[in-house]
Amino acid sequence: INKNLKLNKSIHVNSNLEAIPIKTSLLSSFDEPVETVINYCKNIVKENDILVIGESPLAIMQGRYVNYLDIEYSFFSKILCFFFHPTSSLATASGMQLLINKIGITRIIISLILGLFFKLIGIKGIFYRLTGPDSSLIDDISGTVIPYDKTIVLGPNKPKLFCEKVSKALKIDIAVADVNDLGGVKILASSNKSLNPSLKIALKRNPAGNADQKTPIVLIRRKI
Repeated sequence: INKNLKLNKSIHVNSNLEAIPIKTSLLSSFDEPVETVINYCKNIVKENDILVIGESPLAIMQGRYVNYLDIEYSFFSKILCFFFHPTSSLATASGMQLLINKIGITRIIISLILGLFFKLIGIKGIFYRLTGPDSSLIDDISGTVIPYDKTIVLGPNKPKLFCEKVSKALKIDIAVADVNDLGGVKILASSNKSLNPSLKIALKRNPAGNADQKTPIVLIRRKI
């Protein structure tokens, strides 16, 4: 880990906050998540800072990814994936098959039927509520960094515990977030839930980026 790590240029959020992407080496399952984040950030954080790590980089460090070529698709996964929007990770047979392997096809079919019914009466998101976080946190083949451009990433394991450990070590607040370039922000876990609304504002423009920036950690700093 580079001890002379330099911060990227800060990104203006509003009069109170700025976001600073932190560049790292290519993270992998050889990097212990808590230790890695602490070592990268211990010399740059200040009091009242907030650190946010992306859910996919955290999951990758936990070894929660699989090469799509190693997945054996079933007939059901090829059919069920057609019921999802093309931008969804469940719109491919590989992403759907991983969900089938995780929670079972019966639960998926029942959730899909109920989800379609509620959508007809104007209530969305029922499918994801019934199938739980496993369905919404699957990241299908969308990465641009080799070798993860051919992998499907699952959601991170115990993100709340990760936040608590890093927060205790660095004495600042920590969060794990799922952010995309469309303005979508989901806070999976944080050491201080009261900060979640501010984090959603700070992360809306996706300061970490979705390409090969290698900035999986974003420092949210309050302006004095």
